[in-house]
Amino acid sequence: MNRPTALLLILAALAAAGTLPAAEPTLGADYTVVFDHHAGIPMESGYIYSGAPSLARTSDGALLCSVPLNIRGKPRGAVKTLVFFRSDDGGASWKRLPAESDAVHGTLFSHGKALYFLGFGPYYKSDPRDSGLKIIRSNDDGQTWTAPVTLFQGPYVNPASSYVIRNGQFYWCMDDAGGSGWQKPGNTYVIAGDLSKDLLKPASWRISAPLPMPELPPSMSRPGKSGGAILEGNVVEVNGRLQLSWRYQIAERDSVGIGVICDLKDDGKTLDYRFRQFYALPGAQNQFNIVHDPVGGLYWMNATLPTRTQDQDPAFNAQLKKDKHYSGPAGKERRILALYCSFDALNWLPAGYIVVWPQVRQSSNYCGLLIDGDDLLVVARTSRAGLNQHDNDLTTFHRVRNFRERAAFLLPGKK
Repeated sequence: MNRPTALLLILAALAAAGTLPAAEPTLGADYTVVFDHHAGIPMESGYIYSGAPSLARTSDGALLCSVPLNIRGKPRGAVKTLVFFRSDDGGASWKRLPAESDAVHGTLFSHGKALYFLGFGPYYKSDPRDSGLKIIRSNDDGQTWTAPVTLFQGPYVNPASSYVIRNGQFYWCMDDAGGSGWQKPGNTYVIAGDLSKDLLKPASWRISAPLPMPELPPSMSRPGKSGGAILEGNVVEVNGRLQLSWRYQIAERDSVGIGVICDLKDDGKTLDYRFRQFYALPGAQNQFNIVHDPVGGLYWMNATLPTRTQDQDPAFNAQLKKDKHYSGPAGKERRILALYCSFDALNWLPAGYIVVWPQVRQSSNYCGLLIDGDDLLVVARTSRAGLNQHDNDLTTFHRVRNFRERAAFLLPGKK
């Protein structure tokens, strides 16, 4: 019996026995659990799932992971919407820190010896008087954090995603599509923070004018399926230019892999932010995160790949509708987490699979990325036995060892 056949039989037997393993062979199948939300936060009623985790290095060399929580009910004890975890052994084990915050859905970054978290909260559907972009700072490697400071008030949101630091400025982005229920393009924005100033002061930050996004041209989707939202962007620097890549969520995920590319120029006063074009982008119906590798020179991206969309496979669609642990149309499948690389952060080449789960109720997505020497570190919003593939039960850590070797054969040879 060959190895793939034996593997499939083993997976089938394990699934029938009620266990839910990750499939092999994948780059990050040997994962560790950062946080089990269901065990870690008992609920009196309702349930809890998480947003996109984020990773950063502390000044003493440990790993810090932020986990935003979506609480849909009543916990047995008081809990805030952002919790933190520390690993002193490279991600092999994690310890929850006592610090919590009301911020949610954002990204960690370090500057000097301080750690910052840029986030939104309590949640974009909460009282608008308390929504907006907020920042908190830790001067003791995540053990304690300052009270949140609102930088810009509004229905903004963005999960963990890439940012750029250059010329003493911190560039990131956000959108307000969440306020439209994910069905309208809405506006996107770029923000810039002056790293020479106190980042906890709103005066240290600038925001672009809102950039309304155009509707997807009707010819790029099926009739009646062209509505959608532009959200969850990344900022990267490509050959000295600032470029933004955005997720485009077409209605019901009827069409996938279509992203939005924008350009940014900064003269020190005005953030000149403009739409460039729609562009093919693997997994752009879901969150993706881009990281630039200064050693190898390439860009790396996680992407969630569905196996089917539309009504091409009626039997599969019927199976999904009957599955009480699956939510949404076929294009919302999230069990395959892939790794891509790129020379220009525009054209993406497959580099392998990080995680492939055997059941449609399972997923690993909404990732935070961090380069650690020869390895790529990934933290993921994972549903191993969650309510469904969206409402997860775990935050997991994956180490892709020697990740640059995945693209070595793609590099131009020397004469």
